Amino acid sequence: MNPRCKVRKCIPWLLACRFNSDCQDITRFGHNKCFILRLPIELQTQIFIECASYPYGQLMIEHEAPQVLLLVCKYWRDLAYATSRLWSSFEIHFGTWEQNFKGKEGDARILSRVRLWLRRSGNYPLHVKLFYKPLAPRPREGTLSHLMSEMLALLLQYCSRWQDIELSMPRSCFAPLSSAAPGLDLSSLSSLVLNSIPSIHSDFLDVRNLASNCGKLTRLHINFESGRVLTLDDCGVIFAQHPNLSSCKLYAQCLFDGSSEHSGHALDKFILPALSELHLTIYSRSNHGLNNSSSPQTALTMFLNRLELYVLTSLRIEWFVDNDRSLWTSCHPFFVKFLEAVEPTLETLSLGYLPLSEEQLIDCLRATPYVTSAELLFSLGEEIEGPAITDKLLRALTFIRRSGSISTSEPLLCMLQSLTLQCHGKGCSEQELVRFLGSRSNRQPHTLQTLKLQTQTPILSGESRWIDSGINVTEVCV
Repeated sequence: MNPRCKVRKCIPWLLACRFNSDCQDITRFGHNKCFILRLPIELQTQIFIECASYPYGQLMIEHEAPQVLLLVCKYWRDLAYATSRLWSSFEIHFGTWEQNFKGKEGDARILSRVRLWLRRSGNYPLHVKLFYKPLAPRPREGTLSHLMSEMLALLLQYCSRWQDIELSMPRSCFAPLSSAAPGLDLSSLSSLVLNSIPSIHSDFLDVRNLASNCGKLTRLHINFESGRVLTLDDCGVIFAQHPNLSSCKLYAQCLFDGSSEHSGHALDKFILPALSELHLTIYSRSNHGLNNSSSPQTALTMFLNRLELYVLTSLRIEWFVDNDRSLWTSCHPFFVKFLEAVEPTLETLSLGYLPLSEEQLIDCLRATPYVTSAELLFSLGEEIEGPAITDKLLRALTFIRRSGSISTSEPLLCMLQSLTLQCHGKGCSEQELVRFLGSRSNRQPHTLQTLKLQTQTPILSGESRWIDSGINVTEVCV
């Protein structure tokens, strides 16, 4: 059994000892009944840390650790107060039915609790998550409480201790961060996640300059859909400043100049030896970058080929620009070249709405033979230039037994274990899909385990019959 699980299983028993009816006084209880007191202080502290909510403490829930530890006895209370790590990690969910902004008194109570935890955390690095889950998809500006902005302003006073910060809230609530960004000391920050919910009024937040204040980022997830957003040039600057990134998700405008004025590295590549996860959501604005000579397709492929990636295992590219395949044709060889460069380590590949023809999609899959999880997303509507997913792709993914031989020819993605397809469905037949599934079932050690289909026209009937073959098949028609 996992040591962490063993420790957590002991906690209910330790708490129950406190309320044993045989304990007439706290002194006798402390020395004769509570065996935790016989352990060295270092082990006592570690037990407290292990029983706390992981990875974030629940700041407003009284019956969970570390707050429940304060109710046992004076010794436990003093030990909990003296353990700074117990109070250095917490998360708050706003807008849920539990909180629901219960007026100024409720706001003041939450702020008071946060101040208390921050004070108890001493000088220990902070791990904080602020998450806003609105009751309505797009809340009106007047219904938003000032609590989130006040909470962020309070946390900014301790920014030098930030180590793992995740902020998911309306764009307007980032105002304190926008005004304080130029002078922030974020030298200890290693993980930064910023997710904005679109709102009517939004302040300017320069994410590029904010990232430049961070000393040792290893995880950076930025998703800003309005206001000042990143360009691919900005992404290049961030990569040059933080070569130790291991996980990066960026929402970026498809503009890439590559000159020293923008990136600072006109000829050099961006070397990222630790990057294992890269997720790029690409879009383009018609009213921006008109003086840029390169098309969005050229900008993306130029940027990708400037990356030097040694351990990339997960790649996800979402394309929200245009679907003109004629513009992609000239850039396609460079995109395949990038895929071939990361092929030795790539295990997860997700391509969303790229303007690929079926032949070009097959080229991409041929360049990444070791992928075990693939997600291929295309329009659910009928594509004017023809569907990108048809029986031809299914046949290319199917093991075919040679006549007169017990061996089979290897298809594309022979190690595939999970596949997600989104398309119109008109170009795919049930016969070819059944052949594909049959060739992939019971093929150890790389049996297909999951197939998810999202189509407008149904393809498969009776998907439950594949459960006995070890394949979980799901088809959703919209």
